[in-house]
Amino acid sequence: MKIFKILSLTLVIAFVFSACDKVEAPYQTGFDCESGNQNVLIEDYTGHTCVNCPGAAVTAHDIKSNCEERVIIIAVHAGYFAEPLEGTEFDYDFRTPTGDVWNNYFGIISNPNGLVNRVNNDGNYILSPGQWAAQATKLLAQNSPVNISIKNDFNTSTNKLSTTIDANFVDAVEGNYNIVVCLTENNIIKPQKNNNSSIGSVPEILEYEHMHVLRKVLTQQWGNELLNGSVAANQKISKTLELSFDGTDWVAENCNIVAFITNVSDKSVLQVNESAVIE
Repeated sequence: MKIFKILSLTLVIAFVFSACDKVEAPYQTGFDCESGNQNVLIEDYTGHTCVNCPGAAVTAHDIKSNCEERVIIIAVHAGYFAEPLEGTEFDYDFRTPTGDVWNNYFGIISNPNGLVNRVNNDGNYILSPGQWAAQATKLLAQNSPVNISIKNDFNTSTNKLSTTIDANFVDAVEGNYNIVVCLTENNIIKPQKNNNSSIGSVPEILEYEHMHVLRKVLTQQWGNELLNGSVAANQKISKTLELSFDGTDWVAENCNIVAFITNVSDKSVLQVNESAVIE
């Protein structure tokens, strides 16, 4: 019995360490940011005790730096490595209910991993950070039948945000599509485990700058209905949502609204955009 317990513990420890995947080169540059209008959503599934996750954040940042506003990042803290550790410096809880649902649905069992426009590749949505650039490059050259514009109005007196999302259809579209609207936040200074000395101190960065952190999903977890049927070219569908910042530690000046349109049947992203809560 004692031997069984030791072996079981060894297997658990081995799984935990193997589940935090190292980010490998090569990294891609030279993106075509002009050919298409299809923006790219990178969902970086991460955690503050994942030692390889800072490397994935750098990978996502490098992709975004090539095409700036054409690439949108959401850092989804979910799973084992996102759990808060009471009594330690890692006691902050970055998790969200929706992030946990997405993490489970897409089958994220190790970090860092992610999705790029929620493209299903032969039954698998998950891409390692080393695969993000190639998928992003392919998508950026494509055309989407819709563009998204976002108008945010934050009232500092009431601490409330009103956001209006316009889906501007440049081509006719038929099908069933939802709109997902998220709040993300930058510049959150909290500890992060790390094993890459070129990024910061090892084994942990006490004042790590967490970026693009998913804070809240304003719609339902899989979005609110945008279209169920058909829409003609040059038509617009608008949605307005409100969110109170009361009772939170969110800093409005550091926050963005991310809106993306998804195909209800396969979850793929038809278009995505992002806008600061306070310009």
